[in-house]
Amino acid sequence: MSEDIIEKKESIPTIVSRDVGDTEAVRIDHWYDGFVRLFIWYPPYLAKYEKKLLLKVDFFILVYVCASYFTKALDKSNITNAYVTGMKEEINFGGNDLAYSKSLYSAGYIVSMCCGVMFVTRPWARFMLPVLETIWGVLTFCQAAVKTPSQLYALRFLIGLAEGPIFPSIVYTLGSWYKRDEVYRRVMVFSISSSLGGMFSGFLQSAAYTNLSGKGGLSGWKWGFIIDGIFTVPIALFGFVLFPGTVEQAGKVFWLKPQEWEFAKSRMRQSGVREPTKLSLELVKRVFLRWHVHYFTAFWVLLNIVALPDGLGFPLWLKANYPERYSETNVNNYPSIQSAVGVVAQFVLAGLSDSFSIYPFLSITQILFIISYSSLAAWNIPIGYRWFCFMIVGFDSVNQSIVSGQINRSCRRDAEERAFVLGFSDAVSQAMNIWTNIVFYPTEDAPKFHLGYIISTVAAVIMLFMPILSWYGDRWDEKVYGSGVVPAESHEEDSSDPEAAEVVAGDESKLIET
Repeated sequence: MSEDIIEKKESIPTIVSRDVGDTEAVRIDHWYDGFVRLFIWYPPYLAKYEKKLLLKVDFFILVYVCASYFTKALDKSNITNAYVTGMKEEINFGGNDLAYSKSLYSAGYIVSMCCGVMFVTRPWARFMLPVLETIWGVLTFCQAAVKTPSQLYALRFLIGLAEGPIFPSIVYTLGSWYKRDEVYRRVMVFSISSSLGGMFSGFLQSAAYTNLSGKGGLSGWKWGFIIDGIFTVPIALFGFVLFPGTVEQAGKVFWLKPQEWEFAKSRMRQSGVREPTKLSLELVKRVFLRWHVHYFTAFWVLLNIVALPDGLGFPLWLKANYPERYSETNVNNYPSIQSAVGVVAQFVLAGLSDSFSIYPFLSITQILFIISYSSLAAWNIPIGYRWFCFMIVGFDSVNQSIVSGQINRSCRRDAEERAFVLGFSDAVSQAMNIWTNIVFYPTEDAPKFHLGYIISTVAAVIMLFMPILSWYGDRWDEKVYGSGVVPAESHEEDSSDPEAAEVVAGDESKLIET
């Protein structure tokens, strides 16, 4: 199509492409454009209607899922903060009780994730996130009423049950709205919301401990759980109105015009993202005969082993040095620095993944982990250097952010496989966490965790070399599927629409293959 025709078609296209593209193209001209795109998300080469659509999707989807996951991270992180600010003593929560409660959370997480995430492809699934968020918000309130460790165990299991399908379902949803050079930055922002939740949790618990202890006859750590619930439930209720689910489920949301909806679907078909089909047992055979599920499950298990000290090692080391070196407020607030480091690392490394190959950024992250964890395993290191090593632990979210985007792209040609791999890999890693928390990082070993840091170092070494396998896997897929245009089995030609041939999605002359 000539350039003069492109310039005239600035209104929303009314036709849908009948073909599925299959490209990993990135729209940049120069290497420094990747750094510019960290801050400019709507470049001038985008057509006005496409830019408007992206603005809407970012506002209504990205903002909502970030707010939702912020509250999830807040609720999840607060148990450690409550532990170091009075809960341990008040309900006799000693020994390995903290590790047990985290393992029970993982157990509930796994039970619901295995089944729940597969339903994200169904038409009614747009309501799944708000419903589950409402449930976990109410359960978060209930944690303020616990009087024994067993009561807390039960609540942590139920909260894990409610939260299980959320992470993979949100990542899947983002992958159904954004193209190759858009998705990594959006997943990065989503992942940062989790880090901010963990960071804010420390300040929240500290403020509750300082200002609300004794109010209404409740301890400060109990007020922390109550405030978490107050944040969570209203956001969940907004989701029933605002959240559209995947691009296929969004036909009736008030903020998306019918023509915009059709164009949003055509964009993703051009980017190689297939529509969902029927669920069947054949899916299991199809998935396990491909490399994606095996590679990403192994990588996610190692990712979680590397991430085990996050939110655990640093605060418990601070707690061990209370009150000689650090005050109660310091114990809650200083771990927020670790989260802040993670936010900056994600913004730069995961943000640049939209413009460049992901492999250098994964390598940088694993090398830093090897240095950090091997040093912490030695333990007898200067205090300043120990602080540096603990700050590096915040980089664990970089792995999660980049690999989440990678799964969306590597599995883009099969919607059900994409959902399955996202859920299955996370579920297996959480299953491993049930015992790795207790064996590698038992609370009784705090704050040294000598075995745990050695295991995390080994996991980081393996992760340093594993991406080579995925590089070859993607090359294999290119040979199998080919490049260019692949007929979409889920689309049928509409003879009533004689113009149904193509749709302009911005100036494609700026595409650069990566």
